[in-house]
Parts: sequence; structure tokens; C-alpha cells
Amino acid sequence: MSLDYTWRAATIADLPNIHALLEAVGQADDDPRVPSLANLEREFEDEWSPAETDTQLVLAPDGAAVAYARLYTNPRPTEAARTYLDADVHPAQRGTSLEDALLDWVEQRASRRLAEVCAASGFTGLRLLRGRANMALAHEVTRLKRRAFQPVRYFYRMRRDLREPIPDLPQPAGLRLTTFAPELSEALRQADNEAFSDHWQHEEISEHDWRAFFVESSTFRPDLTFVLFDGDQIAAFSFNRVDPEENARQGYTTGWINSLGTRRPWRKRGLASFLITHSFRAFQAAGLDYATLGVDAENPSGALGLYEGLGFVSFRRHAAFDKELA
Repeated sequence: MSLDYTWRAATIADLPNIHALLEAVGQADDDPRVPSLANLEREFEDEWSPAETDTQLVLAPDGAAVAYARLYTNPRPTEAARTYLDADVHPAQRGTSLEDALLDWVEQRASRRLAEVCAASGFTGLRLLRGRANMALAHEVTRLKRRAFQPVRYFYRMRRDLREPIPDLPQPAGLRLTTFAPELSEALRQADNEAFSDHWQHEEISEHDWRAFFVESSTFRPDLTFVLFDGDQIAAFSFNRVDPEENARQGYTTGWINSLGTRRPWRKRGLASFLITHSFRAFQAAGLDYATLGVDAENPSGALGLYEGLGFVSFRRHAAFDKELA
């Protein structure tokens, strides 16, 4: 590895440089899902990831970002203490000593961060490092397996062509449908946490993260986000978004069903199916070509079968990879 590289923590002023690196990675991997610069700036301050200790930026002699890593750790672990690892290396540097050195830093810092969190919270249970890989990209899978990470869960990215016929499902009897409004935000956050509390290794969304990653995101579409009420109670919701930059990269337009949930007392009544088909029509009216979502392949609620029955087709497969620490 060249001694001319500069290694340091990232600052918010580095984000345009980091964004350029992420765009190069996305282009090489044929993945249009690159976070916008506006979202990178909005999400930079994060309780789970103090930038001064849990980021590492690598700069070439000309000042260009060639690698970037960031760690995220829940400061209040419950059933397990996990650090989520993000590490991106410029495609020209893959397989080099620079990539190995970055991953060494990631694992070492993640181990220390978990020790700090566990000491501060009094947590004494399982400690895990978690990475993520697109299973179609051999370099992502190989670098995790080479470091003793093992796949523990699989996820699909699914797409539905809105030019195909859309089922005409009636609105569930007795329920009121509305679009998102700011005064619903906190109730919707609580409904989201409740709806997903029984999903695999769910970690509660804090008020800060709800603002940063959901309602203040540049891709959030309140006019395309739908909530079903039973009286004054949220029964189900479809939190939707559109990313213009992603759509420009991929050459077609898509609306994301980002978070689809039904609270337990209202399950098994077709609320999710209705919200999906209602979202289809709203996306179609907005001029979008596809609806897209992500799903846990082993979701016990049968979500995968529901989505397939409504015309979704899987087009990417990802996996969560874990490494247990002693």
C-alpha cells in the first residue's frame, strides 16, 4: 500500500468527495441505489456512529476519496450487541492491500466500539459484527467469507411492472385512508416500531433516526405515503419514497414501498394487499414505471408469497453476514 495515502476520520466537509466515491462504486456494481449528497449531509450526525471515532476516510495524493468506512452500533443493545459495517473501496483498488488495510481497521474499531457500548450499557450477551453483500457480486461475498463472516439471512429486492394489470381491491370496511401529514409523524413512528417488533432482529427506530432516515429524507414522498385508520388508531401504513437520482441512473422510474406494516390487531384482513395496490395506482398516476420493495426471504408472515401474488419479481439477492466475537 502506498505511503502517500492519507487516513483520517471523515468530516461533513468531506461528503461531496465521499459521494463521488459511492457513485463510482455504484456504477461499477450496477447498483443505482447511491445515497444523495443531501441525505448524506442530513444523516451525518448519528448517535449510533460518532464520526470522529467510527469513520475512516482514505485519500489519494490528489485528494480524491479512494476508500471510506463507517460503523453503526446501537448504544442500547437488547438481545445482541451488533456493529453494522459499511466499507467502500474504489473499484480500481479492490483486491489490493488498501482494501485489506481498510477492513482491518473496520474490524478492530468495531471490536473496540462493541466493548465500549457493552461496558456503558451493562450488556453481557452476544457480540456480533454484521456485514452485507449482494450475492451476485463475488468480491463482496469473498471478502466477508475470507474474514470468517457467515451468511445468516437472505433478502430479496423485488420489482413490479406497473404496466401490468393492477388488481382492484376494495378499501377494507370501516377503515379510513389518508396520506401522510406532519402531525401523524410520531404516531406513525410508533406504529412502525410496533408492526415490526416481531420481525427478525428488529431494532427500534429512534425519533432522531425517524427524522433523518424517513420523514426528512430527500426521497420521502408524503403525497405517496398512505395510512389506514380505524377510528383514531393507525391500523396499517405504506411509507413510500421516490429517488430521482436513482431513477436517472437506472434509466427507468420506480417508486419504493419503503416500509409496509400492519399492527397486530388488524392483521389477516387484507390491509397490506390493499395498500400495495393503492400505492401501485398512485405510482402509476405519478408517471412511474415500477414499484420496488425489499423483503426478508424468511419473513414468517408470508410477505414473500404476498408480493409474488401481486406481481413482484425478485431481481437482486442480498445477505446479512455475521461474525461472532469472543
